[in-house]
Amino acid sequence: MVEARRPTGPVLGIVVALLIMGLGQLPVAPLALMLPTDSFGGQMLLTASFILPMLLFFAWVRFKEKRPVASLGFRGGAGRHILIGAVLAVVMTTVTVGLNVVLGTASLGAPTWGMLPLALVLLIGFAIQSSTEEIADRGYLMQAVTPRWGFVAAMVVQTIVFAALHGANGGLTWVAWANLCGVAVFLGLWVWVSGSLWGACAFHTFWNWSQGNLWGAPVSHTTMGTSVGHYTPGEGSSALLTGGSFGLEGSVIPLVMFVVGSVALVVVGRRRRAVAGRVR
Repeated sequence: MVEARRPTGPVLGIVVALLIMGLGQLPVAPLALMLPTDSFGGQMLLTASFILPMLLFFAWVRFKEKRPVASLGFRGGAGRHILIGAVLAVVMTTVTVGLNVVLGTASLGAPTWGMLPLALVLLIGFAIQSSTEEIADRGYLMQAVTPRWGFVAAMVVQTIVFAALHGANGGLTWVAWANLCGVAVFLGLWVWVSGSLWGACAFHTFWNWSQGNLWGAPVSHTTMGTSVGHYTPGEGSSALLTGGSFGLEGSVIPLVMFVVGSVALVVVGRRRRAVAGRVR
């Protein structure tokens, strides 16, 4: 908001974010409901429907606030941030799947390599959907709230909004709620430390894509039919480990990683600011 000639305050910022995310997909909703969400077309349409909300955020920032779209966090070092975010997300889903397979609480069927080309196309859809959510929460909302209410309040607000936007998903358990809050805090701290939204967008994109289209697990209780892998929780296995019908986000394994990652980011962030303070 520092660059905005007509900045938006925290209350209006929250309202704008909720309206854009809540109403921005309505033009595509009737079409999306006509296709099964676990089909290639259904998933592509569902994720691509976030294009309009993304454009609305860009328009609000550019024409109402009179600041560059890049000021949302899209500056410098894009390649490095994207690579780190993508690799970390895939590693974390791989660890979650791998631990369950090793423990015998889930199985991983033989890969269907013929699905790989379509799965890669669907990565584009997840890039649109995930990046829009990052723009809304870790980008726009945090920038709207921080100047007047402070960083901690901004973290709380974006976490609540992010979790609320996913509240309509079925199969939510306390672990799923904790993971929604955990990833929101983790990515919020990541943006705070890095000063960039690129890494968070990449992480969110590959986190969703690798769960559903790489490993074949549900993504927030939504089944993805176009997948290379075939992750299946074992009969009678604890959903606390496997994630159950909600997918990997219903498992305590990623929750532990989000907590550890958040603590590490707080330590790194404080050290950097301490060094910067001594330099001044």
